[in-house]
Amino acid sequence: MAVTQEQEQELGGLGAAEEALRQRPHRTGRLRRGYRTADVDAFLEHAERSVPARRLTAAQVRAVGFGSQFGGYDVEATDAVLARLEDRLARAERVRALAGGAQRQWAERHAALSAAVLGRLDEPDGERFPRARGLRRGYRPGDVDALCALLSEHFAGQGRLEAADVRAALFRPRRGRRGYRESPVDGFLDRVVELMTSHGS
Repeated sequence: MAVTQEQEQELGGLGAAEEALRQRPHRTGRLRRGYRTADVDAFLEHAERSVPARRLTAAQVRAVGFGSQFGGYDVEATDAVLARLEDRLARAERVRALAGGAQRQWAERHAALSAAVLGRLDEPDGERFPRARGLRRGYRPGDVDALCALLSEHFAGQGRLEAADVRAALFRPRRGRRGYRESPVDGFLDRVVELMTSHGS
């Protein structure tokens, strides 16, 4: 049986997602770059309309991107709003899936995500991701591998990380073959966040 909106609210899902949208991020100083305000406002207004109608998913929030401008919305504050929204939506999606008889599909998705994440974590340091090409900028492998070591401990039950820790991770740049290519690393971290937020890992 599908859960009602009232049940979702009681379980901290849909109602919590709406709550996450009530506070707008603050703006940067006039001489600092932030997210383009028109982009952020448009997305948040879309989210306010879409969340009650269940037309916005955690994955869509995770994938959103904004332009930049001087005096825009503060990046960290905006990312925090989006992180709260994503977490609440992921929780609501899990409640609906399990209450709606989709336990098998949910378990299969969890297994596939876990296999993808743990398989990558099992790769040796320096070889987990493809290298950047030519003189393109990549991520410093040592920084990425250090986070992977913490993630390995987390999923082995020997440490504790939050999705916010993964979202906040910063890597120093390296050019060409000295760095990991950025897009595979970013995609992997998206899967880690999905695993943590959607499945409580």
